[in-house]
Amino acid sequence: MKKITLILISLFTIWSCENDGISDKDKKKAIELNNQAVDLRINGKMEEAKKIYEKALKIDGTNLNIRFALIGIYGEEKETEKAFELLEKLPEKQKGTVYYYQAKAGIFELNGDIENAKINYVNAYNLSEIGEIKNEKDLNSLVGYAMIETFSGQKERAVERINKVLKFDWLTENNKEYLETFRNEFEFYQGNGALEFENKTEIRICTKNTDSLKTLLRNNHINISGGSNPIGKNKLSELRINSKFRSAIEKLGIKECEKNVP
Repeated sequence: MKKITLILISLFTIWSCENDGISDKDKKKAIELNNQAVDLRINGKMEEAKKIYEKALKIDGTNLNIRFALIGIYGEEKETEKAFELLEKLPEKQKGTVYYYQAKAGIFELNGDIENAKINYVNAYNLSEIGEIKNEKDLNSLVGYAMIETFSGQKERAVERINKVLKFDWLTENNKEYLETFRNEFEFYQGNGALEFENKTEIRICTKNTDSLKTLLRNNHINISGGSNPIGKNKLSELRINSKFRSAIEKLGIKECEKNVP
């Protein structure tokens, strides 16, 4: 799950290269602080990350990475007014953009307003464009586009889009794993936006044949959240699956670990 969180942060990175009167020295300092805050955020140190983002934004108020990251933290901490206030302080030419509507959707989402979140994801989707996928560098754009497509209610299109690219012969195994991970998430999307990636409710499956089970799960588009080495007297290994895949698990006839297994 931490791996997916890191990927999500990278997918929504925005670069601003305008001549905005901020010195190169200040820009560099703000970027350094941003990188520190990203590391803290990934490791769950949200309060520390927030303070550093706020410091960085005071140095360079034009850095959209920092602004959107801070909006996200305010949203997560239910400081909705602060989040919207910071969003609306964007320059006029940045409003009505894909990233503006994504951020607005995220705030509504974190505040439990899924209906308004979807409206803004639809706005973002209608403004989004995706070009031809020619090489590995284009895969992030593909996933980012498919994510907005999914959140706006078009998950079937998103899944089909990724499935077509999965047939490309130049993909590496890492490329395929990356695309399959998100394809599976979109295929079993339940309508809760990006919050689904933070769902910590998991199904525990115990097995004596880990490799065989992993293959079965992969072939049926089921992501594995984690696992452990053999446990208990029966020397069983454990695989953990996000509960959003429960219907697929049940369809395969796979049973959860018995409650008395540690």
